[in-house]
Amino acid sequence: MDLNSINLKRFHLHYFTYLILVLILSLPLTLGLVADGYRIIFYFGSAISFSVQMAILQLRFLPSKIPALSESGFPFFTVFLSFFLNLGILTAFQVLEYPFEATSGFLIAYFVHLLFLVFASYFSGK
Repeated sequence: MDLNSINLKRFHLHYFTYLILVLILSLPLTLGLVADGYRIIFYFGSAISFSVQMAILQLRFLPSKIPALSESGFPFFTVFLSFFLNLGILTAFQVLEYPFEATSGFLIAYFVHLLFLVFASYFSGK
């Protein structure tokens, strides 16, 4: 997936359609797998993850708007930013003793986000 030639409006439309589809599909799954009192905490962790991943993805799109950033290694920096930000949030969940459902929601949403990027790369043909 070439980030310089991507249609951002179409990408955002597909991403949020995918997000809504995943939410609809997750509702019956969480009924049996997540305790009743902790379901909102599960979705809280998922929402944090999706918002962080989308913010980092927006940073990766910046070089298409500002070409000088691609020459300075900015996209490579976002990889480390993503890793340490996700690690920091997971560590904060553990240190602040959030319920396990928040951590599991965060991790599941992270991998669902990565799965979307795999689908987007496959279907874009690049």
